Amino acid sequence: MDSSDQLPYLVAAIAILISVFMAMQPKKASGSETKYPIILGFATGNPEYKVMQTEALKVAKTSPGGSQIAPGVLDRIYGNSKITSRYLCVPDFSPSLKRDDDPLFYPPTDDGSDWYKIPVNIRLDKFREKAVPLVSAVCKKAVDDAGISMEDIGKLVVVSSTGFLGPGLDCAIIEEIGLSRGVDRALIGFMGCAAAMNGFRVGMDYVRSHEKAALVCCVELSSVHTTFDDNINDSILHAIFGDGCAAAVLGGRTATEAPKGAFAIIDDHAWLMEGTEDGITLSINEKGISCKLSKYLPQYIAKNMKGYVDGFLEKHDLPFEDVDFWAVHPGGRRIIEEAQNGLGLTEEQCKYSWEVLDTYGNMLSPSVMFVLELILNEHKDELKKGNDGFSQGLAFSFSPGVGAEGILLKVL
Repeated sequence: MDSSDQLPYLVAAIAILISVFMAMQPKKASGSETKYPIILGFATGNPEYKVMQTEALKVAKTSPGGSQIAPGVLDRIYGNSKITSRYLCVPDFSPSLKRDDDPLFYPPTDDGSDWYKIPVNIRLDKFREKAVPLVSAVCKKAVDDAGISMEDIGKLVVVSSTGFLGPGLDCAIIEEIGLSRGVDRALIGFMGCAAAMNGFRVGMDYVRSHEKAALVCCVELSSVHTTFDDNINDSILHAIFGDGCAAAVLGGRTATEAPKGAFAIIDDHAWLMEGTEDGITLSINEKGISCKLSKYLPQYIAKNMKGYVDGFLEKHDLPFEDVDFWAVHPGGRRIIEEAQNGLGLTEEQCKYSWEVLDTYGNMLSPSVMFVLELILNEHKDELKKGNDGFSQGLAFSFSPGVGAEGILLKVL
């Protein structure tokens, strides 16, 4: 066999040797190669009407349905809520702030009929009117906070359980803030208070595999669905729910690429609790979008949260005591209390959740993002002082089912 005949065999032998050599080389640390979803920008916002709980109670007492409830019941519901104020998009519940160019959405009727019985299509028209400017402003603020251009956004995730429109808010946001008309869009609805976690999950998946960023926004306007039927559930809903909006910009970065002190979303975790189907139920009817909360919901949370959190932490070999911040969904006084009881958390560990509940009430999906904003801001303040800030923590909230939905965040 001459040299020309041997050449292919030599090439093949060399290729095999190179392959074996490369396979035997130590692998690089996975942390330097993993692409994490990083929080690049964050913003929150509320409608203009700040409603004190004392004012809201007066309105409830004079409503057709509320006036039929036994004396003292409404006082106890509102007085025990641990809520001082909320923000609502309609002026009906803050008479002192009413403007002539923004008429009452629920004007009293001349014949004494229930003026809160409004068709759902009119309620959704009001949702569009009030939601578009609010969510557009908050999204623009979040992109500005990230320090990127609108062209850098490749994914738009819009979350709401109180507004179903077509064309939807996604189309309005593209028009209003100047996103690319080719941006990838996703809509998440009817996941209730946990929907921000679902929105994060979609954004996380996108930035792990794309160069562009994801804009995740949540907007809820419960006040356009207010009813005061003669039952305790409606009274509780009106006593705790508020309106709000939050947005986050996520970008895919490795640990070496991420800004110092940046929050990375390491993982998400969901668990559908067994035997809790009645805990949170949502419905759409001819008079609006409604929610029913079971009296057993706090017990469901207390019973199931320890197992949920332990399972989440075990996935990452993370001891419970190494979690140094908690973003508990501020769904109401009993929700925070039972999350604390179930997990053995202190008032101090849940102080951010209590602060949001006191000032804003339960805004559904944006609520846990308002809590995260307080944590992010405190972390930034500590870094400015030359301190370490936070290391890692959990954020979670609850969906109909009842489902626990959460994310694990770690500071890079």
